[in-house]
Amino acid sequence: MTAKDAGRLWEELRHRDPEEKAGWIRQLATDPSGESIQVLLDVLEQESWFLRDQAARALATMGEAVVEPLVEYLGSGLWFTRASAAFALGRMGLPRAAAPLVDLLKDPNRTVRDAVWDALVLLCRNELATRELASAFLSLPDRARRYALDGISQRDPDSADRVTRHLGDMSAGAPPASSPGDSDLVWEDVVGGSEEARRIVS
Repeated sequence: MTAKDAGRLWEELRHRDPEEKAGWIRQLATDPSGESIQVLLDVLEQESWFLRDQAARALATMGEAVVEPLVEYLGSGLWFTRASAAFALGRMGLPRAAAPLVDLLKDPNRTVRDAVWDALVLLCRNELATRELASAFLSLPDRARRYALDGISQRDPDSADRVTRHLGDMSAGAPPASSPGDSDLVWEDVVGGSEEARRIVS
């Protein structure tokens, strides 16, 4: 796909009805050139939830070529772009995404953190990714680790158990299997409860 073709499709995405837009996004995903990938990444910065969701799903099918760009988009200044990139990385299920996603758990935006936890649960479908996730958790302070495990446990206790088992294999000091779900930690316990954090989270 040429840059001109990608530009034309971008115009189509801006003006067509939702079903036609979804069709154009699927077309972009079938031809993963640099230009089409960039168009899909640009869609993650649009205010339309529908377009972001469709683009994230398309990007998730495109493999290694989009992992690094999606990791970069985790640092976007737009909360909904960070959440969409996390969603796409979770659906891809690749081990490379584990550490950047865990790092994003410190995001002050609650919706982003929820998207990250959902993505981490999806990563746990891949055993290699689960091990990478446990390794990333191991680098966290104890309270932050328990908080992160609790977020996974609330969504899928089996995934939390698998991560905990890997933690146990990696470190004798890892949290016991009963830790997820037992903690009363809240986000303010982890980030220190600053006024700015409370204001953004709320």
